[in-house]
Amino acid sequence: MRHILLFSVAVLGLYAADESLLTGQWNSMTHGLNSGTKTIEKEYFKFNANHTFGIVFLVSVQKGNAYVKDLRIEGTGIWKTRGNILVVVVRDVKVPVAKEVYGISRSSLQSIASSFHHKFVNDPVRILVLKRLSPSELITENESGQTVQYRRQQY
Repeated sequence: MRHILLFSVAVLGLYAADESLLTGQWNSMTHGLNSGTKTIEKEYFKFNANHTFGIVFLVSVQKGNAYVKDLRIEGTGIWKTRGNILVVVVRDVKVPVAKEVYGISRSSLQSIASSFHHKFVNDPVRILVLKRLSPSELITENESGQTVQYRRQQY
């Protein structure tokens, strides 16, 4: 009986430690190239201890000399873990704004902004598998098998 009690305490302690490890600020950066269009996506997550989060998503797109730099999309929501599963639900998304634009028409900019904005609005629930969680690194995999590596943001 004592072993069962110790095992239960250890498992519950690890579960609580995982959530405390997740709490904090994380960032990631991904690069893409498709038909001559270069895309850089930066993600900044802040997981709060009260199971709310904030996200800032910066997107830069360049094709030839034309570019959009740091199209900013902000959102807030709630999160929960169960074992190695992380569920995030985006509840509020702010209208995107761009830091710098060159050589792109207003309608093209609106199309790019709308595309990335609808990513959050049309699919607010994200189910992620936690592949790795340490004090400095978070690796997740989404439903389509895409892996994203986050680093803890240092203050």
